[in-house]
Amino acid sequence: MSPSSLFFLRRASQHSLSQSMEFHLEHPLSHSSSSSIHNNDDALPPNSLFLVEQQHMPSPHYFHTLKSSASLLSNRNNAISSIFQYSRKLDDPSLTYLAVNYLDRFLSSEDMMLQSKLWILKLISLSCVSLSAKMRKPETSVCDLSVEGEMFEGQMIERMENVILGALKWRMRSVTPFSFLSFFLSSLFELNEDHSVLKHSLKAQATDLTFNLQHDIKFLEFKPSVIAAAALLFASSELCPQQFPCFSNRICQCTYVNKDELMECYKAMQERDIVEDNEGSNDTAVNVLDQQFSSCEESAITASSPKRRKTSTTSTTTRPC
Repeated sequence: MSPSSLFFLRRASQHSLSQSMEFHLEHPLSHSSSSSIHNNDDALPPNSLFLVEQQHMPSPHYFHTLKSSASLLSNRNNAISSIFQYSRKLDDPSLTYLAVNYLDRFLSSEDMMLQSKLWILKLISLSCVSLSAKMRKPETSVCDLSVEGEMFEGQMIERMENVILGALKWRMRSVTPFSFLSFFLSSLFELNEDHSVLKHSLKAQATDLTFNLQHDIKFLEFKPSVIAAAALLFASSELCPQQFPCFSNRICQCTYVNKDELMECYKAMQERDIVEDNEGSNDTAVNVLDQQFSSCEESAITASSPKRRKTSTTSTTTRPC
């Protein structure tokens, strides 16, 4: 590519991303201001959102590639760890989530990149965070992302950003599970203002779960809408089990959601929860033993919490379906 072409590509990149201010994961197609978005929190996504969501997923073979290769899976895990490291100062879970989405989509489109050396994966991770920051916090400088002991030139980061933009076909307003939560809650669960507490609790726990699922490759094969629906079902099974059958039936009736995929995703969440609960119990036992036999500890014995935060059950009145 000639220097002049590269110059215009950079200018086009900067101009396009500058138009992406106020990007929210819940409203990927909206260019509205933050206040108008929050005032219209229950806006239903257009049907086209379901039709284009697969364009914002990694390629179909990506999951199987990672599943069959421990070394490639390790490279992905290292890249995600770098993303968390680079984005830590920004303190924005949505920004980090978006960066990992870019990473997976990019690595799945460029097979050889997953086999790259560690420093190249770090450069890719940093570039994904930089692009995500331009979408979420345009005022962020690359200097804000720097990590002690590492130094990538700005020109090198820009070049990698352009490579990523090309591979993703400039689809930076990612459609994620967060884009469908309000739709399912308002349209299918039919939770109105009278159920604002339950609605908020379901959405909060489903959001928390979705953030925690991103590193698990088992969920790479599910569409964002399926993950959103399954996360809400999982949250309802804990918060309002009496209404779970009603919610489940309504989601299964949605023509855009494949019932078999939904149940498979929901079961994967259940299995993951059981594993984490067992790990939490084991951690608790180890901590108790450590405190009992440690002569240095004089404080009372305390048990560690499981990794995933459990939300207290909300008492609700069963409504007829």
